[in-house]
Amino acid sequence: MNWYYARGDERMGPVDDAAMDQLVRSGAVTAETLVWKEGMADWQPLGSVAQVGTTAPAPLPTPVAAGDMAMPESLYGEQTVAGCVECGRSFPQDEMVPYEDHLVCAACKDVFFQRVREGGGLRGAFRYAGFWVRVGARIVDGFIINIATLAISFVVGFVGALINSAAGGGDGFEAIAGILGGLIGIILPIVYEIVFVGKYGATPGKMSLGIKVVRSDGSPVSYGRATGRMFSTWLSYIIFLIGFIMAAFDDEKRTLHDRICDTRVIYK
Repeated sequence: MNWYYARGDERMGPVDDAAMDQLVRSGAVTAETLVWKEGMADWQPLGSVAQVGTTAPAPLPTPVAAGDMAMPESLYGEQTVAGCVECGRSFPQDEMVPYEDHLVCAACKDVFFQRVREGGGLRGAFRYAGFWVRVGARIVDGFIINIATLAISFVVGFVGALINSAAGGGDGFEAIAGILGGLIGIILPIVYEIVFVGKYGATPGKMSLGIKVVRSDGSPVSYGRATGRMFSTWLSYIIFLIGFIMAAFDDEKRTLHDRICDTRVIYK
């Protein structure tokens, strides 16, 4: 159970039972120190809720109803208290930094605004792309890749035929052209996925449906992570598409490769 304790006008914590015991032994927390933990209706002196020197509970305070478990505001007197969008803890509003319709505490502001500068979103503010919209994006990407593969293979075959003709015939150049066509069919989808996700966060198929790939904290995906994510999709194919189907049953719509690479697909 995590404890919070007052130091002057500041709220400290959370600390676990062992850390609270150490604070008591060091004299940093005394029997008169105001403390609070989940289940308490308000801040109370430590001596009234636990034996000093141990966090073994004294008789339990009056329980609060489910849904009313937010940090009590009495420690801050009459000040208006709000929750930080980054860490979720409560602080006086006049000590927090506003951003759009949200407030960020002083301790979190550097991390929060760094993520905003990198193009990340707010924690908990994502709208995850579901299974079927992702299927639609793959269909669009598959169509684009097939057209591109056919076009490149045609050009390679045409050039190969010209070279073959100029060289006086034979099957050598045709065989080479066939091998090149096969390699194009393998390499193009890989390059397509890595380049678009690494640079733009989305393939053309995802762009057309208004979705993109991000890290779990909303930050952009690097080329290295896009590469790992691309090859991780092969695992989903190997296990009969189960890795893709997982997205239909996951709270954050994660596929197997999303779990492996710590990514999410969200609406822009």
